[in-house]
Amino acid sequence: MIKIITESKDRVSDEVIEYLLAKGVSFKRINSDIFSSFSETISKADYVNGEIIWHRRAFRRLNPSEIQKYPFIYNLLDEEDVVNKFIEKKNCFKNTIYYGGYVEESQHNKLYDLYLANKFGLKVPSTLITNVKSELKAFKQIHNKIITKPIKDLIRFRSENYIYSSPGTFLIEEKHFNLLEEHFAISIFQEYIEKDIEIRVFYFDGFFFSMAIFSQNDEKTKIDFRNYNFEKQNRFIPFKLDKVIKKKIKKFLKYKKINTCSIDLILTPENEFVFLEINPQGQFGWLSKNCNYFIEKFIAQKLIFDNERISK
Repeated sequence: MIKIITESKDRVSDEVIEYLLAKGVSFKRINSDIFSSFSETISKADYVNGEIIWHRRAFRRLNPSEIQKYPFIYNLLDEEDVVNKFIEKKNCFKNTIYYGGYVEESQHNKLYDLYLANKFGLKVPSTLITNVKSELKAFKQIHNKIITKPIKDLIRFRSENYIYSSPGTFLIEEKHFNLLEEHFAISIFQEYIEKDIEIRVFYFDGFFFSMAIFSQNDEKTKIDFRNYNFEKQNRFIPFKLDKVIKKKIKKFLKYKKINTCSIDLILTPENEFVFLEINPQGQFGWLSKNCNYFIEKFIAQKLIFDNERISK
């Protein structure tokens, strides 16, 4: 049986399912944003059965929506989190082929990823994590041009009429130092690395789908292509990753026990690859469309192949 854990509005999941329907393959879709009933018995009678699970997005919603308004909801969400992690770990232990997952996404640590990537031979930007102004000044004196960005996610909050969001990646200038006390909120800072192109990679079970992003042609996206210019899109083309860099990434992901994710890299004017980050449940639909990779079809075929193999 093929199971797909995703969100009701996830377009790439829809397209993968369209291929499954076209081939007449049975599957079960679990939308994480819709409540689903769940029961599990742990006993000596537990048996091993084969399943193919693609955990595309988020996690299973196990608390009824009515509970969301309760004052103690955060305690219940913590318990829901434990059950979701149990489901995934149990399925990975059984005779199950499991792509993606919730555990790595929920505890994803970009700082540790930088540390590990460096240990596996990938070049990473010199990075400072600090809450001390004097340390930051010393770091800037060494690297001259430095950037900051969220350690985890963008900060967003809603008022009555507006939605506010933090600016993403930006250069640190002298004016920013004037706004800081000697101690401030813990933050991340990195040396700014000149880019020839930015590279977005989608990885699935040993296969790489890579795209070059010509972000340097636009002042708005020059620091980071995710500072999108919606009026004038960057140019995207397919890109073939070097065998050496692919080998290093595979070792890194194998150590982390990740079999699918999105990866951000830089290619410098000196033709060096620099690792920036991975996103365990990162988007890939735009990469697939811009480069005509038909990743959705590839995933569907992989799920079908594995399902037939495990059913024999």
